[in-house]
Amino acid sequence: MIGIDESNIFYLLLQLSIIFILSNLINSFLKKNKQPTITGDLLVGIFLGPTILGSFFPKIYNFIFPQNLVQIAMLDTLGWFGLFLVLLSTGIEVDFSSIWKQRKNALVISTLDIIVPIIFSMTFIYFLPNHYFEFSSNKFIISFFISVIMTISALPIAIRALREVGIMKSDLGFLIISALTINDIIGWIIFTLLLSLFSLQFFDWKIATEIIAYTGIFTFLALNVGKKIVNWLFSKAINQDSDGIQGVLAVLISTGVVFGLITLEIGIHTLFGFFIAGIVAGDSPIFTKSARNTVHNFVYSIFASLFFVNIGLKINFFESFNLFLALFITFVGIAGRYLGAWIGSTLSKNTKYRNIISIAHTPGGEMHIVVSLIALSFGLLNKELFVAIVFAAILSSIINGPWLAIASKRFTYLENLEILIYPNVKLEAQYKEEAIYKLLNIFNLNTLETNILENILEKEDIVCSALENSIAIPKGVVEENTKTRVIFARLENPINWNSLDGRLTKNIFLILTSKKEEENQIKVIKKITNFSKDCDSIKYLDLLSSEKEIEEYLTRKFSI
Repeated sequence: MIGIDESNIFYLLLQLSIIFILSNLINSFLKKNKQPTITGDLLVGIFLGPTILGSFFPKIYNFIFPQNLVQIAMLDTLGWFGLFLVLLSTGIEVDFSSIWKQRKNALVISTLDIIVPIIFSMTFIYFLPNHYFEFSSNKFIISFFISVIMTISALPIAIRALREVGIMKSDLGFLIISALTINDIIGWIIFTLLLSLFSLQFFDWKIATEIIAYTGIFTFLALNVGKKIVNWLFSKAINQDSDGIQGVLAVLISTGVVFGLITLEIGIHTLFGFFIAGIVAGDSPIFTKSARNTVHNFVYSIFASLFFVNIGLKINFFESFNLFLALFITFVGIAGRYLGAWIGSTLSKNTKYRNIISIAHTPGGEMHIVVSLIALSFGLLNKELFVAIVFAAILSSIINGPWLAIASKRFTYLENLEILIYPNVKLEAQYKEEAIYKLLNIFNLNTLETNILENILEKEDIVCSALENSIAIPKGVVEENTKTRVIFARLENPINWNSLDGRLTKNIFLILTSKKEEENQIKVIKKITNFSKDCDSIKYLDLLSSEKEIEEYLTRKFSI
């Protein structure tokens, strides 16, 4: 019987220490340059694996990574557990209830961004030379499967890019995130169903129908009944735990394990269960944004790194790299996703912003790497195609931020802006609803705008307006054709606005724009979001006390 001894533990700790040290060094550099950390994790794996260390320093490579089954299995197990948590964290990013309320336009964009990339990619990939498909007897199935992989966009990459350019909290930002979220859900359902069907030794309509039916029933029950059960468990965990986070994490991981077992039992990949578990948990109001941020940082700083590094440890990227194939897959993926979102934006009558919407749909990111690795393990890809997809995923993620920043420069110049300061600056309120109500009373709105408070609170319920560094930017749209107006107030006692960094909100900027000047909302939000990232500017604002000083300062800052 093969067991684990002290030498296995020694080598595992040695491997983990080297991986974490190198990953942290490279990822800290990438974060400063606003690049995805999966690039750093893969580079660490490529450096430590057979590509570089194994090829040029085989003795060192074999010492650090002994090629025995027990040692390999130990690191693989941690890597797979990391992958489960990555899917759990990805699901948490999905705010299903809010997105479903605004599903009309988003559903059109996401549906076209599934159909068009499949058709577009299939058209090109199927006519690749036959030698790229020598490992399989069915070129059509492999081409179709790769085309399905090409449809899934990288939601975390897009969220990061939208935050960087400052339009995440706008109505446009929410539309983009909604479309990407629905794209993720539909894409994962299609992918897991195809994976289950292709894994059958022979195709059976009865089994295929059962798998599809079970998947639909499981998803429906999880998003409805499961959500209520998980929310109840969260409330119990909060009541029994002084700080709440330990109990919440226990419920979260337990939900992922249970859902993973259920999906495995009904014949689809267990990763889908973890993804749905994340969606269910993320939909709970008890699971705050700061708690989600804690989980995300925990997963991506440790377990995600292990998984992506482990990919590089298993494959010689130099031997399997084909420049033509890598560039070809990159072009097909980016062009297909851009075209699908562009057509979807046109049909949903969002032509004014279709370029930005389309750009946000282009990154492949970690999800392309995850699904292609699963396909590789099932024999639906060879190493050459897998490496090409990894290359495309990384390159599309790297260029997404700069590309989106260039496209969003149109939101720089702001005109017809009126800045108002709440009388005596300080505002007393116990809840955000009360604060918004008092701020609205400053505006002289006509009788047609009596429902503006309801509209602002509805938007607030869909997308929390809290930014980092104790700032909130509630927003509303009015019928009358007036200037874009922003009223600033400083709360006497900071209140909980469910911010991502967990801080209480102190400074409020209430934004009102007319329907005819909807683009001004994006411009103002971009200005204030970028302002919220500048700690020195916020500290200076906090030192100002008179209405005139604050008005002059904010006018100067927002006119830059």
